[in-house]
Amino acid sequence: MPAKSSDPAPLILACDTTQAACSVALYQAGILAAQCAEMSKGHAEALMPMLESVLAETETARRDVRRLAVTHGPGTFTGVRVGLSAMRGLALALDLPVKTYGTLAVMAAAHKYADDPLLVAVDAKRDTFYAQAFDANGVAMNDPAALTAAQLAALAQSTGAERMAVCGTGAPLLTEIWSGFYASHAPPYPQAACLAAMAAQDTDWLNLPPPEPLYLRPPDATLPDPEKRIKWRSARPV
Repeated sequence: MPAKSSDPAPLILACDTTQAACSVALYQAGILAAQCAEMSKGHAEALMPMLESVLAETETARRDVRRLAVTHGPGTFTGVRVGLSAMRGLALALDLPVKTYGTLAVMAAAHKYADDPLLVAVDAKRDTFYAQAFDANGVAMNDPAALTAAQLAALAQSTGAERMAVCGTGAPLLTEIWSGFYASHAPPYPQAACLAAMAAQDTDWLNLPPPEPLYLRPPDATLPDPEKRIKWRSARPV
């Protein structure tokens, strides 16, 4: 959808629900209000009240919002869909542009860079991590990928860096497998405040593609095998 206004500092509403937290923020030339609550489930029930809360806190009407920003993954299958669905609905109702951002890039934006590169690693269980590496300037070194701990250690060493910061829920595990890994002080979950700040730096809000999820592996839940379904028999006597 086209942007509603060419204001130099448009009002941006942002959210993230891709992991074990629900985060929202309202931004206009700086953070006006932000909330983040850790939760393993219940994102769908928590998101809209949180969005309404930051609007109420700043006495902002929905019609005053000019842009929407949302993370699109990687993350949990349900969590990714909750945020996208909510922002699609608001975009349609308010005739606003909505732009998606990678979850791992948003997490990297919360890290305070020094001389070392950064690895964002989300523990996806079963020795799998959703991961992306960034150089000491915060520039992505690879696309988001689902990798094992051994693959991540090899990736880190292939950069030639002797040390690499790690942020995300995978940090505690990865710091045990390679001496060069050390935990970042960045939050373990994406922050909508960082997302909104990233969105504020973007100038291209015209002719945006439809917001789509970024999945790095299929959902854990699968449909039942039709060959194993129960076959009911008639009760009539033989």
